[in-house]
Amino acid sequence: MITIKRMSDCTIAEITKAWNRGFEGYFIPVEMTEESIVQRLGAEGYHISLSVVAFDGDEPIGLVASGLRSIAGKKIAWNGGTGVATEYRRQGVGRQLMEATLQLYEEAGAEVATLEAISKNDKAIRLYEQLGYEVVDRLLFWQQSGAMPADAFGAQHADQYRVRTGISQEAARLPFYQRDVPWQNQWLSLRDAEVILIDDQRGETVGYAMYKRVLNEEGQLAAVTLRQCAAMPDRPDAENILRVALQHLYQPEKDCKRTTFNLPASDKLLLSVLESAGFGPSETEQVYMVKKLSPKETHM
Repeated sequence: MITIKRMSDCTIAEITKAWNRGFEGYFIPVEMTEESIVQRLGAEGYHISLSVVAFDGDEPIGLVASGLRSIAGKKIAWNGGTGVATEYRRQGVGRQLMEATLQLYEEAGAEVATLEAISKNDKAIRLYEQLGYEVVDRLLFWQQSGAMPADAFGAQHADQYRVRTGISQEAARLPFYQRDVPWQNQWLSLRDAEVILIDDQRGETVGYAMYKRVLNEEGQLAAVTLRQCAAMPDRPDAENILRVALQHLYQPEKDCKRTTFNLPASDKLLLSVLESAGFGPSETEQVYMVKKLSPKETHM
């Protein structure tokens, strides 16, 4: 008999087994140890009281890991991973997990539920649509391969801007910070990320790029992944601000891997700048799905 429990009522060993069995053979490998599960749940802001684990008897066979944040005064619940053990797929376990999850969201006072799904995962997307989610955007994992010329981004009059570096919270304080983005690209999930800030000649911050770097064993730059990039709205030089930010972010003179993570396809200006510098699609793409909820309580 299949039962659903809150993750807060499960042991770390059960959660880890449910995670690894649920994502076995998945599009992107996500195998975890007990130590890495604990670290991930804490670092990325999951709420174990809103997350659920499926059991067949005493055996963990799947889960939905979720979180809840207040964004612009609205409670947004996010699904950070749904997985079902291979031999239990297509038997309704995923639906049971999701129905239990949505009930917990509404009990917690959430007004909107969001999730991301691999674009190729047609069966999962159909299930989410049956449960009331709608695809509102595509999320792109672009990359640039090979050598990059020093002027790849074509930034003009770069000396008219001041470029600073900082931490993700600094971008979050900007009035044009992009709050309504997939959870993994929100600053609360990127506390260890870095940010490039662009100031104009009056000292006003007019653009930013939030990113994560990977260093190799010698401490040299190995990879840069863009998570957010925006310019102040209605600026006539908005495109150039993006070009200046990306020029400093991706450092064309360096030999490293350059990628994007979950960038919305609707951000056409940013994507056109990246495309002009030689970026293009990778094999990975997701859809961003949203469902409006009817909150029952507001005690969380």
